[in-house]
Amino acid sequence: MFLTDRVKEERYRQVRRSMAEKGLDAIVARGSSAVRGDGAAFRYLTDFPNINIQLVLVFFRDESKPPVLLVESRFQAMRAKKFSWVPDIRLSNRFLDSLIEVLREKGMERATIGVDGMDRLPYLWVERIEESFPQMKIAEFGPELKKLRATVDGDETKLVKKSAALVDHAFTEGIKRIKPGKTEWEVMAYIDFLLKSEGVEKSFNIISQGPKVDAYPASGRKIPKKGMIFVEITAQYGGYWTQLARAVSLGKADKDLVKMHEVSVGAIKRALKTLKPGYKVAHPMGEMEKFVRESGLDCTPVYGHIVGIDMVEDRPTPQNQTDIVPGMVFIVHPWPLLGESSLLWGETYLTTANGNQRLNKVGDELIVL
Repeated sequence: MFLTDRVKEERYRQVRRSMAEKGLDAIVARGSSAVRGDGAAFRYLTDFPNINIQLVLVFFRDESKPPVLLVESRFQAMRAKKFSWVPDIRLSNRFLDSLIEVLREKGMERATIGVDGMDRLPYLWVERIEESFPQMKIAEFGPELKKLRATVDGDETKLVKKSAALVDHAFTEGIKRIKPGKTEWEVMAYIDFLLKSEGVEKSFNIISQGPKVDAYPASGRKIPKKGMIFVEITAQYGGYWTQLARAVSLGKADKDLVKMHEVSVGAIKRALKTLKPGYKVAHPMGEMEKFVRESGLDCTPVYGHIVGIDMVEDRPTPQNQTDIVPGMVFIVHPWPLLGESSLLWGETYLTTANGNQRLNKVGDELIVL
């Protein structure tokens, strides 16, 4: 839908090569929203922004066997035929039965089948498949697919940058609705309107009223005359997620908020020095944590996301030993604590060959309304 056939062919080539290394004849990917593991591999292999129900994709190592996509409704079928990469689209109201039929049709009785996460494949499915094909093997392939989609390049990078730009616009314009007497619903509904009106597929937006970040989806609570309002705006455009976490002060900011803001900005700047190839993820995250603690504050150990098609492909922590390579997308947000106050503050970065690039252009200043 958003990416070219050139991207498709390169992805398929890489996936088939990884399948060959693992001895797989086919893979089964289920998915819907591409949030927290639900459908990121499906989106990666189809470029299809599915909604709600988990559709089923069967992808074959043999290039002469086109992928098969099982869909529930004719509406999905029409959209998939027009916008997905998959040529063979079939209606089904019994996905497991249809999957077994496809595997039999394609001669997979003695095959080794990879799945996108054994923990996400229902036990009933495994049991039925094994009963239907006693000589078939089912193997985990989720980590390999996750590794393949861990970086962005070319057209993918353009989508990530567009996502970040839309998030910036939603924040800059959306905070104008933060006024005493307005409800959280009104503020966040407008922010979501700004995102969706520019083509954002999905958003995850939360809000909190200070002095401690306790963010959650909006409620009917009214905005006060004074205090801190925190918003986190997360948007998926063209399949790719970015995020901006910011706070604004209603009236003069209190000293604790000023301190936490200064520490947050400083901690991110410390982390960015080593958020680049040649280091493990643990190093910049450890430096960020160290900066917060050296500043006399405690910190909540949720330091951001490594994002892509999935909103949380991985967590950047001081324990994460993943190598940083070009094309990784990080949301970096320290979460310092000071007494009864806290602040979540950060934005999205893309790693490059020699360093990193900040994607959100919203400034680092603490905005006072």
